[in-house]
Amino acid sequence: MSTQAVQSYLTHGQKRLWFLHQMDPHDASYNIPLVLRLTGELSRPAVRAAFDAVVARHEALRSRFPSEDGNPAALVDEPGPVDVEFRDLRGDGDRMETLVAERTNRAFDLARGPLLRVSLFRTGDTEHVLCVVLHHIVADGWSLNVLRDELAAHYTAHLAGEDAALPAPPARTAERDADEAEARESLAYWQERLDGAPALELPLDRPRPERPSPEGAFRTRIVTGAGPLVDALARARRCTPFMVLLAAYQATLYRLTGQRDFCVGVPTAGRSGPDEEQAIGYFSRTLVLRSDLSGAPTFADLLRRARTTVFGAFAHDRIPFEELADSLRLDRDPGRTPLFQTMLTVHTHDAGLLRDASFAGLGCSELDPGMRACKFDLTLDVRRDGEDVVAVFGYRTDLLDGDRVARLGRWFETLLRAATAAPDTPVHLLPLLDEPGRAALEAAGRGPGLPDGPATVHEALARTVRERPDAEALRGRDASLSYAALWARAGGLAARLRADGVRRGDTVGVLLPRGPHAVVAMLAAWRAGAAYLPLDPEYPAARIAYMVEDSGAGIVVTSRHEATAVAAGGVRTVYVEDTGDRGTAGESLIVPHPDDPAYLVHTSGSTGTPKGVLVPHRALAERVRWMGEGYGITAGDRVLHCASLSFDTCAEELFPALAAGATLVVADPGAALPDQLAEDFTADVTVMDLPTPYWQHLVGDLDVVAWPDGLRLLILGADEVQAAAVGAWRERFGDRVRLVNSYGPTETTVIATTADLGDADTRTRPPIGAPVGGVTATVCDEHGGPVPPGTPGELLIGGAGVTYGYTGRPGATARAFVPDPYGPPGSRRYRTGDLVRRRADGALEFLGRMDGQVKVRGYRVEPGEVENALLAQPGVAEAVVVARRDTLVGYVVPAAAALDPAGLRSAVGALLPPYLVPAAILVLDRLPLTPNGKLDRTALPAPDRRPELRASYLAPRTEAEELVAEIWRAVLELDRVGALDDFFDLGGHSLLATRVIARVRATAELTVPLRTLFTHRTVAAFAEAVEAALRAEIDALSEEEAAALLAAGDDTLEGTRTPS
Repeated sequence: MSTQAVQSYLTHGQKRLWFLHQMDPHDASYNIPLVLRLTGELSRPAVRAAFDAVVARHEALRSRFPSEDGNPAALVDEPGPVDVEFRDLRGDGDRMETLVAERTNRAFDLARGPLLRVSLFRTGDTEHVLCVVLHHIVADGWSLNVLRDELAAHYTAHLAGEDAALPAPPARTAERDADEAEARESLAYWQERLDGAPALELPLDRPRPERPSPEGAFRTRIVTGAGPLVDALARARRCTPFMVLLAAYQATLYRLTGQRDFCVGVPTAGRSGPDEEQAIGYFSRTLVLRSDLSGAPTFADLLRRARTTVFGAFAHDRIPFEELADSLRLDRDPGRTPLFQTMLTVHTHDAGLLRDASFAGLGCSELDPGMRACKFDLTLDVRRDGEDVVAVFGYRTDLLDGDRVARLGRWFETLLRAATAAPDTPVHLLPLLDEPGRAALEAAGRGPGLPDGPATVHEALARTVRERPDAEALRGRDASLSYAALWARAGGLAARLRADGVRRGDTVGVLLPRGPHAVVAMLAAWRAGAAYLPLDPEYPAARIAYMVEDSGAGIVVTSRHEATAVAAGGVRTVYVEDTGDRGTAGESLIVPHPDDPAYLVHTSGSTGTPKGVLVPHRALAERVRWMGEGYGITAGDRVLHCASLSFDTCAEELFPALAAGATLVVADPGAALPDQLAEDFTADVTVMDLPTPYWQHLVGDLDVVAWPDGLRLLILGADEVQAAAVGAWRERFGDRVRLVNSYGPTETTVIATTADLGDADTRTRPPIGAPVGGVTATVCDEHGGPVPPGTPGELLIGGAGVTYGYTGRPGATARAFVPDPYGPPGSRRYRTGDLVRRRADGALEFLGRMDGQVKVRGYRVEPGEVENALLAQPGVAEAVVVARRDTLVGYVVPAAAALDPAGLRSAVGALLPPYLVPAAILVLDRLPLTPNGKLDRTALPAPDRRPELRASYLAPRTEAEELVAEIWRAVLELDRVGALDDFFDLGGHSLLATRVIARVRATAELTVPLRTLFTHRTVAAFAEAVEAALRAEIDALSEEEAAALLAAGDDTLEGTRTPS
C-alpha cells in the first residue's frame, strides 16, 4: 500500500494517545471494539466489499502514525483491499468468545498500521459473529455508529449490484481551536474550576503500583425499569438523563470514599455540523467535571449543582484536555491518571432498539467484546436497553477485586432507585445496602456474647485466693509471691490507706517502677475502695505533679527512692517499704462495686496537657472475662509483665493472668526485653504482650532474642502491623505460637478488636480484626451513619468496655462519647478518630488517623501537646512536630535570636515523658507552605544530618569507635556520628537500640547485652564495652583455640582490638 502524503497536523488528543503508546506499545486499553451477531444468509464477498468501500471513504481508517525525529507524524495510505479474517467455528463454537477476546485485546502498531482489525466467525449455518476493532487514535464511540450504518448500506448495495446512496465522503478538517479571546476565557475558567482538585481515593484491594497496569475487567449491573424513573426526574428538575446519572454516580462515589470533592471525566462527541457527524475519526473530547458535595446536600441539590457544572463545562469545551492538563502544571503521579481517575460514559442510543434492528436484512445484536483493559481506576458505561438501565463498571485489576466492583454496582442501583423515588432526601441518608446487606453489616459489627464470670476483677482474684492460695501469683528475678501472700500484702497496704483517710471513690497514685510492689499497690487501692492512678517514675516531676492534681489523688503510694517526684506537691505519701512482709487478709476492707472506678490513666492531649480516662470496674471485668476466654488464659500459663504501668497494656498483662490463677512473671524495671528473656526466671513464659513497633524491630533479627520454648501466644497492639514482619515470624515459628493483633483505645478499656494473624495474607495490610465479646464496632460517616463494607469511615466503639470519659472535662467527654443507637437507653459509644474500613470478610483494616494524632513506639501521641511545649520555650515563634520512622521530629522557627536544639530538647524533656521528646529538633528560617497558605508537611526536611549537640563533633579515634560510629550512623540514618555523641541525644530509642545490638552481633560475631547501650551511651563508651566483651571472649578461649583464631587472621578481632 503506497503512501499518499504526510498530514500537516495531529489533534491534541491524537498526540496524547501517540505518546501513551510509546510508553507502553503493548497497551490495548485504547482499542475500540464492535462485536455483532448476524443471523441469516450472509455473503462474505459483500462483507469484504463493504469494508473496502468504507475504508476508501474515510481517511482516518487508512491512517498510521510513525515517529519522525522523535515526534509523531500522520500518514494516510491509498485505498486498497481490507484484510478480513474468516474462520469457520461450526462445531467449535465454544472457542468464539476466546477468539473475540484475543482480537479485542491485541495491541496495534501505530507506526505500521492498519489500525482497523476485522474478523468474521461462522458459528452456525445461518449465524456469524463480526468482530471489528479500531484504535482510538482513528475513531471514537460515535464513529462506531457511523461505521455500522455505512457497512450496512454498502453491504446492501453490493448485493443489489449498485453503489451505496451515501453523501460525498466528508472532508477531514483540522481540529477547530478556540479563538484567542475564547481560549483565554476558557482556560481561566478551567484553571479556577480545577485548582486544588484532589485525586479520587478509592478504597483499593491492593497498593497502587508505581507503574499502572492496563489490565482490566468489567462487571455489568442491569437496573430493571429504571429508565422511565430517570427520565421522569430529569423532566421534573429541568435537566437531562445524563445529569441524573452523573449525580447518582457522584453520590455513590461520595458514599464509597467519603470524599466531597473529586473529579469525574466525561467524554463528549466533539462534533459540530452535519459533516463531522457523518465522519469516522477521533473527534471526542474529555471534560473534567468537579463534584461538589459540600454541606449536607439533598439529591435534588446535588442534581442542581451537576446541572450547573455540566452547562459550564460545555460552554468552555474547546480547550483540549491535553492543553488543559499541561497548563495546570500538575504533579504527575505515574501510578494514576491526571485530573481524574474515573470516567462516566452515558450513551444516547438504545441497545434495545439495536437488538431489535436489522443489519442489511440480517438479524443483528451486540455481543460482549471481552475487553480486558481499563484506562482508569474505575469507569462506568451506562446505556439504555428499553426501560432498563445497563451499567457496566470497568476497573483496573491491579487495584480492585471483582467482588468489590460487583458490590459497587448493587449500591449504585439501590441509590439510583432511592434518589429517583425521593430526590429531596439528603445524599448521606440515601440507602446503599438492601435489607439483607444492612443486616449482614450490623451482624459483622457485633462481637460475640460475653462469657459468664465475676462482675469485678477483685471478685475473680478473691476467688483464686480461696481456691489456690499457695499457687505462684508473682515471680520476679529474686523472689515470688503466692496468691495468699499477694492478697495479704494488698490487704495490709489497703488497711494503711484506709487509716490515712482513703474512701470509696477516691484515687490513689501509684508512683513505682514495674515490680511486685506496684502490683500490690494497685490491688491495695481497690481493697481500700479507690481507683489507682499509675505514675511512671521516669516521667518529669512536673508531669507527675500535673497528673496527681488533675486526678484529685490525695495520696500516693511510692518508695523513698521515687518520692522526690511528688515531694514538692504537698501530696501525702505512703512508702511501700514501711508495709513490710506481714500484711493482713483484710476481710473487712472494701469490696468494689462494678460501677466504681478501677483506674485512671492519662493519654496525650492536643491542648498540651494529658487527659485522664476513668475506667470503671465493670468495663475492666468485662474485658478481662473476654481475654480469659479469647486468649485461653489458664492457671497453667506464665504471663510476662513487661509494660510500663502508665501504658494500659499493663492491665492486659496483669488482670487476665491474676483472674485465671496464672503466674505473672515480672520483668525487671528498665531492663531490655532480649536481656530479660535470656534469664532463667523467664524461661517458661507462655504468653507475651508486646507493642507492635518493638516486636517489628525484634523480628528484624529473631535470633537476637531467646524466645521461650513454651511460648504459645504473642499479643501485638498499639500500632499498625507490617505484613512482612508477620511473614518473617510465621516462617520462623509456623503455627506453634499464636500471633494476635489487638486494637483498642484507652477509652474502650485496653482493646476492642482482635485478629488472629496465623492465616493473614502477608501480601496485604494485616487487619485489626473483629470486635471482642460484648463490643460493637461500627464504621461511620461524618454524620454518624454506618458505611458499607470497603468504605473508609471513623470507627465508633460501643458496648462492653466503654469508659466513663475524661475526668474534669465534660466538653471533651461529650464530643468523644456519643449516644449509642444500638445499645440500651443511656449507653454511649466512643468516637475513636481512627479511619478504618470493613473488608468483605468482616474484618476491620486500620487506615490511619482522621486528625493529627500519631503513634510513636506504641504510644498514642497528640503532636499538639509537644508543639505547645516547644512554643512555651523562650525564643520559639513557630513549632511543628511530625512523626518520622517511629520517632518525633520537631521543627522550630526562632523569634529573633538563634535557637539551641539541644537546649530545647533538654527543656522539653523536663516537661514531657521520654516518648514525647522529639528525637531531633531542626531550626528553620520559616515553615514551608502550600500555595493555599497551609503548612506543607511533605516539604519539611528529613533529619538526615547529625543534630546540633552540646558536645562538639569529635571524629572516632580507634577502629572500634569507627565500627560503632558506622553502625549508629546507619541505624539512625545520619550523615556522621562522633566519638562523644550520645546515642539517645542523636535520636535513638529502645527500638533502634535493638537494631544496633543486632548489627554488632552480625559484624563482630559478638553478643552484647542490650542494657550495655543504656549504660554506655556514647560511641567511645560503647566501643570500649564492645572491646571489653571481645577480650573476655578471647580470655575464655584455650591457648590452642586462641592460636587457631589468630592464625586465621580474624579481621573483626584485629579491627576492634586496642593496641597494647
